[in-house]
Amino acid sequence: MNAFVRAQTMSYCHASVTFVCLEAELAFLFPSSPVRPHAGRIPSIVAHPGLPVLVAAWGILLAASVFQDALGLDHEARVWFLDVDVERSFYTWFSQLLLAFTGLMLVDTGVKAAGQSRVTGVEFVLLGGIFFLLSADEALSFHEAASTRLSGVRGLHFAWVMPAAIICAAGLAAAVPFLRQLGPRVRLMMLVAAGVFLFGALGVEAIGGEVLLAAGEDVLARPYRLLVNLEEGAEGLGVILFLFALTRHRTDTGMAPGITLFR
Repeated sequence: MNAFVRAQTMSYCHASVTFVCLEAELAFLFPSSPVRPHAGRIPSIVAHPGLPVLVAAWGILLAASVFQDALGLDHEARVWFLDVDVERSFYTWFSQLLLAFTGLMLVDTGVKAAGQSRVTGVEFVLLGGIFFLLSADEALSFHEAASTRLSGVRGLHFAWVMPAAIICAAGLAAAVPFLRQLGPRVRLMMLVAAGVFLFGALGVEAIGGEVLLAAGEDVLARPYRLLVNLEEGAEGLGVILFLFALTRHRTDTGMAPGITLFR
C-alpha cells in the first residue's frame, strides 16, 4: 500500500507540474493584457507577440529537415529527430502542440463568445474539438490505420485520403453558416488557411503516396522527400495562418488575448 500511495502521489505531483508549465507557456505566448476593442485595428502579430515565436519554431524545424535532404544524407547519417516524416521527431511533436494549442484557443474563444451568442460559442468549441482530434492523429496516426484497413480498395496508395476528402467537403459545407457570422477579412483568412492545410494534408499526401509506390517504398527518394517537406510545411503553415485569423477575430471582437479557461 505504501508503494501504491507513493506512486499515486508522484503521479499527482507530475500532473500538477505539467499543468503549471502549460499555464506558464500560455502566459508567455499569449499574455492576457486587455486590448481596446475600438482603438483601431491592432494586427494579430502585434496583439499576440507569441505568434512570431511559433512561426520561427515552425520555420527552423522545417528547414532542418529540408537541409538534411539537400545534403542527401542516408539512413545512418540522417538525424531522424529532425525529420518531418517521422512520428518521433521534433517537428511532429511541435505539430501536435500547435494543433492542441489552436484547439485550446478555439474553446476559449467559444466560451467567451457564448455570452453574446450561444450558438456561435458552441460552434467555436466544436471546431476546437476537431483540432484536438487532429492533434491526437499526429501522435496516434489514425489515418495510417485507416489506410491499412482500406489497402484492399482500388485507388490511391494512401487510401485514407479519399474518405477524408469527402468528410472535409461535408465539413466545409456545414461550416458555411458559421463562416458567414465572421468578419469578411477573418473569413477570408480562415478559408485560405483551410485551403493551404488541405492542399498539404490531402493533395500533396495523395501525390506523395503514388510517388512513394513508384519509388519502391524508398522513403529517401528525392521526389518523395520533396513532396513530404511540401506536405508537412503546408500543413504547419495552414494551422499558423488559422491562428492568425483566430487572433484577428478575437482582437476585432474585443476579446482579451489571453486564455482564461484555467482562471
